[in-house]
Amino acid sequence: MAQQSAEDIGKNLRAIRQLRGLSMSALATASSVSKAMISKIERGDGGVSATTLGKLAEALEVGISDLLSKDEINSVVYLPRESQPVLHDSRRKFVRRALSPIFPGRGVDVVHNQLDPGGRTGVFSPHKKGIHEYIFVLSGVLTVHLNERSITMSAGDSLFFDADCRHEMANDTEEAVSWLLVIDGTKYVKSIT
Repeated sequence: MAQQSAEDIGKNLRAIRQLRGLSMSALATASSVSKAMISKIERGDGGVSATTLGKLAEALEVGISDLLSKDEINSVVYLPRESQPVLHDSRRKFVRRALSPIFPGRGVDVVHNQLDPGGRTGVFSPHKKGIHEYIFVLSGVLTVHLNERSITMSAGDSLFFDADCRHEMANDTEEAVSWLLVIDGTKYVKSIT
């Protein structure tokens, strides 16, 4: 498994922030993530939650996957399981595996997610209007919270939603849940280089 190190995530965050011409203070204001936390992440000093990465990615106008790694664009990209970037958030019992190639300007992220029993992703802030998410449950039971609405999904169920709302996924059962997530941000494709 290609679990991304805190150092790799920190290097990518710093590089993208600098390419955007943002100071840590400006990114903190735009993302609602403290300057101290941004500094800690950029130094590679420990784990970071998917929720925090989501806030930073939204402020930087990139996908979370862009913060996990950067690959060169190629017309054919083979990603064996062991080279797929993985984010483990053990506190939330959440594992996020990037299935799509990670390179700037792509606009679509395909992700495999898993929550152990009692796990929660944490609340993701609303994306910009026009960004959509698609969920397909592979196994288990997933509860999706969209603002004040909750939807319980079982294996084989799918869901589409406009992601300009607060959203969180939860596993309130005694078995792990696994799902595919497609994030479509093609409307806002913007190269980070």
